[in-house]
Amino acid sequence: MFGQNSLPLQRFVSITATSVFLISNISSMGRPKRLYPLGRYRLHIRGEIDPAKQYLVQLEYTWNRQVIRKGMNIFVRLGDWNEKANKGRGGVRASYGPEANRINSLLLARADKIDGLLAEYQEKHPNQITAQVIADFLADKPLTREDKGKDFIEFVQERLESDYSRNRIGRSRYENGKSGMNIFRIFLRATKNGTYKPDSIYLGEISVELIDEYIRWRREIKQNSDATINHALTPILKACAYASEMKMIDHAVNARIQDMRIASKISLADEDNEFDGKYLSKEQMSALLEYYNTCSQNRAVRNFWKCSSLPSMPVDSVLSML
Repeated sequence: MFGQNSLPLQRFVSITATSVFLISNISSMGRPKRLYPLGRYRLHIRGEIDPAKQYLVQLEYTWNRQVIRKGMNIFVRLGDWNEKANKGRGGVRASYGPEANRINSLLLARADKIDGLLAEYQEKHPNQITAQVIADFLADKPLTREDKGKDFIEFVQERLESDYSRNRIGRSRYENGKSGMNIFRIFLRATKNGTYKPDSIYLGEISVELIDEYIRWRREIKQNSDATINHALTPILKACAYASEMKMIDHAVNARIQDMRIASKISLADEDNEFDGKYLSKEQMSALLEYYNTCSQNRAVRNFWKCSSLPSMPVDSVLSML
């Protein structure tokens, strides 16, 4: 229909899974420039090929010369594999057994789902697909979240690494921070507070309630002092403040988390010595009487000591006599 010297044309490829269109330019060489990658399956083969061995099936994407793979927990012998099946994406032959059709349907559905998510992401965030984005989709991380599916512990550790590399913190605080986050991971697993993994939560899932439970756990289970717990909270609080600035967690949640540091206890003795603004204690009265013996014996001062000799007399009444 068109000659070899025709100008480059645009073609539209319909993506059924997401009802969006991929617009790609066809160069004079006839190669389309894709706006997002398409997945295909390969067998994970290392070393010499063993016809009797079953190999792991991996869903593979190539983007910006980087290869991103995710195992499917399906194992196939080389002779039962057909790289042209499933519209060229790869699949199993009938020789695989009675489950062949079900396995092929499962593989095709998974690839179509990831392709559809990448198409949708490209539409909402043009030219922002990266290898990490693809890896997150393959790991079923919800990138539509405000926290972009970021792991909380990884986020805190990245902030520690950044502060240390810029000499904002010393080696000791850096190592203590990493150790503290390893303990936080143990806490998540031990208390079954992990979400997408037994020992992991997303950044946006951090809460005052979780931090409060973490403090109790370190006190009761780890037998840590309040000072040790406060040191462990420092990198967490700093990371939450930064995440709030980046709009990855709610500002109100961060404000409450920043107030989670354990305050020093006030002793009863300190409270007893504190002046309430109304009455003098016996100790305060004794100090005033001692001062009285050294001061000038003028009339105003005499009246003052007469009226203030009773500890229960309001200070305001005493001062009115001067």
